[in-house]
Amino acid sequence: MTTTDTPATASIIHPLSPQQRRMLEFIGGRTDSYYLMVEAFVLKGDLDVGALRQGAVNVLDRHDVLRSVYPADQDGYRTIGPGADLIDRIWIEAPGGRFASADEALAAGLDTAARPMGLDSEPPLRMWLTRLNQTEAVLIVCGHHLVFDAWTFMLFYEDLAAEYRTLTAGGKPRRLPQQYSDAQAPQDDDALDGWSTLLGRRYLATRALDACAKTPKGPGAVHRRVWPGLSAGVLGAARHHSVTPFVIASVAMLQALSDVLGDEEAVFGSAYAGRTTAASANALGYYSTTLFVGEDLGAHSSVDQLISSVNSGLKRWHHCARIQWEDLLARYDANDLYPVKFAFQPKELAERQLKLPGIDTSRISRKKANLSARRPVNFIGSYDADVVSVSVITRTDVLTDDQATSLIDGFGRRLTALAESASAR
Repeated sequence: MTTTDTPATASIIHPLSPQQRRMLEFIGGRTDSYYLMVEAFVLKGDLDVGALRQGAVNVLDRHDVLRSVYPADQDGYRTIGPGADLIDRIWIEAPGGRFASADEALAAGLDTAARPMGLDSEPPLRMWLTRLNQTEAVLIVCGHHLVFDAWTFMLFYEDLAAEYRTLTAGGKPRRLPQQYSDAQAPQDDDALDGWSTLLGRRYLATRALDACAKTPKGPGAVHRRVWPGLSAGVLGAARHHSVTPFVIASVAMLQALSDVLGDEEAVFGSAYAGRTTAASANALGYYSTTLFVGEDLGAHSSVDQLISSVNSGLKRWHHCARIQWEDLLARYDANDLYPVKFAFQPKELAERQLKLPGIDTSRISRKKANLSARRPVNFIGSYDADVVSVSVITRTDVLTDDQATSLIDGFGRRLTALAESASAR
């Protein structure tokens, strides 16, 4: 098959994951920018633009999911054949010297690169590049969430950097990875048993929060906070309790939610890259598995007991390959419990970098003027060797600024208390 093939002439239909199907249903069509994930970088150094473009060609050839299209009349996706001319549908290069600054280039590039994607005919990737001058360039990478999650971006950048290195400095081509369509782990239906305690609680305040979000998406606001020096305490608390930093942060989040919502039963949704097979570990594609963390905080006599309970629940999730929350809700006839989304991860994963040899790469923060939010709370935390930071998107038609501030401050206070309690023992 060549790149002139259309979705109608492609012969193989690959199945959608439950979350991909839900995304398409939420979009209500095949033209979308809501789920478009956009990242932008300033590249400083002697950039070989031709090698970067050819590197992208090679990566597209290696990963068929990057050449996927989603016909409206099919419950699945097809792939466009590889070839050098496919890059013309993905790569956009603006004339150099046109923009006075990176911010000016970013604004102009987003008008083109972040326009809605026609998912029934366009590959789920766009790249836009312009030179500011002889030693600086701006690169925008847009990936649709049907294919791209945090892990996928990381693998994509790793592959692109390796191809660029081979083209500019010589080297062997990378080994062909397992493809996404062949690397998905089967779902074990028996693993759905045993979730009645988690989903059987009332979570009255959480349900009330969800009921206030009467439209699929609404106006949003972004709140950011940084706590210098807190990472060491969080990592120390994790070691003390023999759990991950995510467990410690989850406990702090549950406590903060309980404080703000006035309900001892607190719950949030989260996600992890559910690459549960060796084949899927290096395959680009959407592997995100949604999970719930919920507790009755009043049922625990100590924080240690609460930490142990959260850790046990998360272990249960990780033993269930690719279990989707819709399946659990249907099994237990439960209502949606996902008005609050929470993430807490190392900064190097939260802020994925494109590390091209000989090029100094820095990320450009993108400011959304008209933010549209799906959930009342999307709470994203990250940590490095020193700093814990959060970026929180809230629906302003559901939460007030005071409530959002109280939640963020409460999380920081609770996380600090957990860190200090562990260090004092």
